[in-house]
Amino acid sequence: MSRAAVSSLPVLAVSLVTCATFVMFAASTIAACSSDGPSGPNGDTYGANTPGSPHAEGGLGDDASTPLPPSTDITFPEGTTFGRRDCTLTLTFDGSASDVKLAGEFTSWQNGALPLNKTGSGYSITLTPGPALSAGQLYAYKLIVDGQWKLDPAGRYRKIVDGQMNSALKLPSCAAGPELVSAKVSADASGKASVLITVKAADDGEAPNHVTASLDHSAITDGTFTASASGTIAFAFTGLSKGKHTLSLHATDGKNREADPIDLPFWIEDEPFDYQDGILYMFMIDRFANGDKANDAPVGTGVEYDANWHGGDLQGARKVLESGYFEKLGVRTIWLSPTNAQTSKSQVGDGNQVFSAYHGYWPIKAREVEPRFGGGTELHAFVDEAHKRGIRVLLDLINNQVHEDHEYVGAHGDWFRRICKCGDDGCGWSQRPFDCMFQPYLPDIDWTKMDAEDQFIADAVNWIAEYDLDGFRVDAVKHVEANSVYDMRAELARRFEQGGARIFMVGEIAVGEPDNGTFFGETFTDGFDWINAYTGPTALDGQFDFPTRHNMADGLVDGTRPLNEVEQQIQKSLTRYKAGNRNVRFLNGHDNPRIASIAARDGKLGCAWASGCRGDQLPPAVYDDPEVYKRLARALTVLYSMPGVPYLYTGDEIGMPGGNDPDMRRDMRFAETELADLQMARPGGSVAPLTNAQTALRDWTRKLGATRLASRALRRGNRVTLLGTDADFWVYAYQSGPKEIAVVAVNRGGSVNRTVSTALLTLTGVTSWSSALGIGSATMNGQGDLAITLGAGEAAIFLAQ
Repeated sequence: MSRAAVSSLPVLAVSLVTCATFVMFAASTIAACSSDGPSGPNGDTYGANTPGSPHAEGGLGDDASTPLPPSTDITFPEGTTFGRRDCTLTLTFDGSASDVKLAGEFTSWQNGALPLNKTGSGYSITLTPGPALSAGQLYAYKLIVDGQWKLDPAGRYRKIVDGQMNSALKLPSCAAGPELVSAKVSADASGKASVLITVKAADDGEAPNHVTASLDHSAITDGTFTASASGTIAFAFTGLSKGKHTLSLHATDGKNREADPIDLPFWIEDEPFDYQDGILYMFMIDRFANGDKANDAPVGTGVEYDANWHGGDLQGARKVLESGYFEKLGVRTIWLSPTNAQTSKSQVGDGNQVFSAYHGYWPIKAREVEPRFGGGTELHAFVDEAHKRGIRVLLDLINNQVHEDHEYVGAHGDWFRRICKCGDDGCGWSQRPFDCMFQPYLPDIDWTKMDAEDQFIADAVNWIAEYDLDGFRVDAVKHVEANSVYDMRAELARRFEQGGARIFMVGEIAVGEPDNGTFFGETFTDGFDWINAYTGPTALDGQFDFPTRHNMADGLVDGTRPLNEVEQQIQKSLTRYKAGNRNVRFLNGHDNPRIASIAARDGKLGCAWASGCRGDQLPPAVYDDPEVYKRLARALTVLYSMPGVPYLYTGDEIGMPGGNDPDMRRDMRFAETELADLQMARPGGSVAPLTNAQTALRDWTRKLGATRLASRALRRGNRVTLLGTDADFWVYAYQSGPKEIAVVAVNRGGSVNRTVSTALLTLTGVTSWSSALGIGSATMNGQGDLAITLGAGEAAIFLAQ
């Protein structure tokens, strides 16, 4: 039987052993277009059409007939020698142990456990295909280290066997066809980029005879590549425009076997990007901007306006993008709500209220873009425009549920579970997170079924490949088995990451610090541990930091939480998560009441829309109390200066009120004249202009965005606390180098003039401090300490000069 991991394990690396055999190719030209076939040389179907699936014969709606882009034929010299693919897989273990064994499905677990060989300071074993270990198949395994069964933290795959989570491996299908292997892409701000590609033959020696390449979905200019007699292709581009570019390659051999295609995204930009450099901004497409009223299609009678389709689309969002709205807020990444085609039905939801699928979480198609949002053409256009501006685009990926009318439900009913509704007796959200249904009409995806896993990962790969997306915000990670994340990462890495780019994935596990549980043999002691379990080089890049948000955000926003306690929670977040994470810090989002209503301490938050509250029973259209906006400005200053990836939910920059679902998803409003026609209002109503207080908050948020973008210290510096013991006055700083220092001061109380020690900073060369936000002052005294002056309730950022 399989065993669960019960303790940590030193890193186990997985690598392919280089093959030393070669095949000669006598012809002089390798040319022709190839396409994604039903399976690649790895023996998988990721990114392709699974035989027997709804996509096997096409059927992709408005995106199905998209032809392969123009490409260039690659010509190799006569007599080219292609190295053959290797069929083995070598596992190496580098850690302190006296005995290490490998046990898995292919060894009958412990009965045939294989010893790893001692190699210097570590251990290794090389696996070859055989009767018990077929190439291209996924096999579960664990390591037995000095008698203890352990998961491999560096393992690329995961697999559940007998209710237990295991690491998993897959031997390369070296007999399935040729292989394309890429070195790292080198690119610089001048517009130059280069990369070396190696083309390998299958292990039977059949030479590749068709290789094509394209750059940005277009043919490649002559003179930008050189094919060598050793089977390599050296690409060298110059004069590339700023923004994102993608080099794509396909290959086929003489037996018409296709290599798994590779796509190599890279960026031409002044500074290599990090997701913590700017703001992550999320908007719900239907509620953001209406650029084409011709595609408006609300559900008929029975659904109130608040829960119906409003008309927002990608055309409108692109117009906002083109106006420069996002850049002014310091946005470097946009998270789009789900774009899958949705049911046009209305359904009874919480509180027996009737809802439509405007939010995007009731998909009925795996790869089609919702027509109300503009379809695939408009998603392409939006992503292309964002990339020209240096902005990354993440898609909300639904991995937990589909609508009962989804195309897969009828054809593959065994891929889904209909056991109980989350929250019912015996079916708690944390009690049965993996198989409970959000609603009876939302079947739960069963990630323990390999056919289901294959298809849903193939669909995820297709979204990236087809629309040139930069990654995913993975929805409801708490409710999907961990193999969904690990195995998806492995396939995304093979297709898109060989050139050094990273498909960014950030997950949602909505847990608080006290939450814990044991699932599939893995124990999560608290919320931090639960979130950590899904992050790392072979999994998610980060997660939304719900424990920290739950511990401090509301009190920070409404001004009731002592600032020293906020500091304590941030310190906890810096020590409890894995190093190198890109966790997302936030105050609230699209599933929670608005921060403006929290800052207003609005008693109407206790009356939910789902409970029947309407009109004046809900938070107002706007707040007129200046104190609300002062609290918001203070909280947003902290958000924009937090470590990690700060996340801003659309409308929070203007102090938009809102209660519980769906009231926190009101229509976005703009003060900009050129965006006025994109705004939406309920039938018979009108759009009220933003108040002076709202535009002032927006302008404050823009200053914060500009400050974070301009300050390397804020973006990437080391955080130190200068004063963190006071309930009303809080000072912290970031330093990334000499004179690269940002000091953040937050004042919850009355006017203050305080001197703060700078002993934890290196001030060599610093002569003065500027106020980046135009608020307060900071001056150095004779001892090098910082004298800070702030008005009542103010926050400021001071930059070293």
